[in-house]
Amino acid sequence: MAGNNKLFSWKLNEVVVLAVLSIAIGVLFWAWTFIAALAKPLSAIGLDYLLAGVWFIGGTLVAFIIRRPGAALLGEVLAAILEGFITQWGITAAIWGLVQGLGAEAVFAATRYKKWNLPVMLAAALGSSIFSYILDFFYSQYWTLQPWVWPIQIISVSAGGLFWAGWLAYRIGRGIIHTGVASNLRCADDLIREETAENEE
Repeated sequence: MAGNNKLFSWKLNEVVVLAVLSIAIGVLFWAWTFIAALAKPLSAIGLDYLLAGVWFIGGTLVAFIIRRPGAALLGEVLAAILEGFITQWGITAAIWGLVQGLGAEAVFAATRYKKWNLPVMLAAALGSSIFSYILDFFYSQYWTLQPWVWPIQIISVSAGGLFWAGWLAYRIGRGIIHTGVASNLRCADDLIREETAENEE
């Protein structure tokens, strides 16, 4: 029980990192709206979803760095709220952030916040992708589209999520840890243990 309480006890520096990362990712979300707009013509066949994975990074990268319960959900929601303030999406951005964050948070919770390897990051990214697509399906009334578009959308959003919010977020996260700026966070200690174990094999 004491171990669980310690896991849920956020430190001040972790709150600061959450705020800084969420702001940075929120600005990224804003910038990405211009890039994603270029793929709008592909929406008729569902391929625009290949770029959607960037919007799930708040839930995977923030959690990978902080490694606390709630980090995925808070990171995604806070970044989405900032995006909503500076784009036309408004409060709806927070709704998508909540759903996407829950998709990633559910995966990390399933590991009890103990595993942070690439397969787990990919699973979290996939969770965000599926949760987000389900919301999109009903909000955008995808049932009015030709049924053959649905599998293309699902494959595209999954592939985009796995690449951007899974593999790329994992590589970026490890890069951030290696710089030493996260030396006072749990992720730094975890990385040392992982690399020590790899060297001993």
